[in-house]
Amino acid sequence: MDPNTKISSSKLYSGKISIRLDKYYLGNKIIEKEIVEHSDSVGIVALDNKENIILVEQFRVAAGKSLLEIPAGKIEKGETPKVAALREMNEEIGYTGNLTPLFQCYLAPGYDTEKMYFFLASDLKISKKRLPQDEDEEIRIRRMSLSSVLKRCISGKIIDCKTIAAVMMILNRKNGLVTRSQ
Repeated sequence: MDPNTKISSSKLYSGKISIRLDKYYLGNKIIEKEIVEHSDSVGIVALDNKENIILVEQFRVAAGKSLLEIPAGKIEKGETPKVAALREMNEEIGYTGNLTPLFQCYLAPGYDTEKMYFFLASDLKISKKRLPQDEDEEIRIRRMSLSSVLKRCISGKIIDCKTIAAVMMILNRKNGLVTRSQ
């Protein structure tokens, strides 16, 4: 049997997320892992014409407190990442704009299938037809300079991983440190 071969998979729970138990052969042993099946998602760095980032502040039940984050949300069935990003921007901050793909990554690949697609939103315009926020969200919009957001990331005031990663990628892009072709 080839290493890294899935032997079996069984569903343990099904709801907004699903949990399955996977059994793999890793070459010299067999392991079992509980895997969270979660839809993919998007994260948006919305930069206004003064290079301020539009963030959202919302209570996060799992963290037990309010967090400052970039607008983000799950990709609905049938949506492309870009369409989902435009919808989430409208729902969470009431803007639309031009989207440029930044990067994509798995958020917790040790146990979760979710991949997040990140976009830079520029040329922001107030949405003509604002979509309602999700029922379980109470969002406050915060506009901050890029340097202020960076300071909050470094000082530990912003502790949301997707936001920290996105801010670092924007700074890399602005400073021309590393490009995709390198």
